[in-house]
Amino acid sequence: MKSRTFRSAEIDEDNRKAFEEAADFIRNIDDHRKEGTWIYIYGDSAKASAQSKSAYGTGKTYLMQCIANALAHRNIPSIYVTEETLFGEIKSTYQRNSDENEQDVLRRYYTIPILMIDDLFTANYTDWSEGKLFSILDSRYNEDKITIMTSNFATGRIETKLPENGGKIGSRIVGKSILIEMLGKDRRRRKR
Repeated sequence: MKSRTFRSAEIDEDNRKAFEEAADFIRNIDDHRKEGTWIYIYGDSAKASAQSKSAYGTGKTYLMQCIANALAHRNIPSIYVTEETLFGEIKSTYQRNSDENEQDVLRRYYTIPILMIDDLFTANYTDWSEGKLFSILDSRYNEDKITIMTSNFATGRIETKLPENGGKIGSRIVGKSILIEMLGKDRRRRKR
């Protein structure tokens, strides 16, 4: 992951705008920290297939890792986590021999200056997971903490994945985020 930088990225017509927006975000990071700006990097499969493009393998995770490395280079505290790991860390607190309790883990996600969640909305959601995700995002929204997410869901489709809180989560994302859409060629398939 450390090798993924804005300088080493393979830029083409499909991803140029996304990388420019993300690089601009980093250049203006002090302003974004004051405002609590979010970034939502997405590629919606429904829209992609209608345009004969892909929403997968377009570089969403790569772009987020470039952002993570730029933040680390500037010594800005952040956490990069996949959705699966985020839920796994919370669940691990329910074990008897856990060193942390649930509130410790949630507090870490609530308070870190910048939280990056990769592959959002891929879990098989239950009331529990939907509630935990809403709690984290709502806290960060209210405290103006930067949150950067990748997903294969356009904001208008989040509610189809999360019937309880999807509308509220989608509204917060739209209200706080720079929306970066990434559709194009599946770079992973091309490398074979």
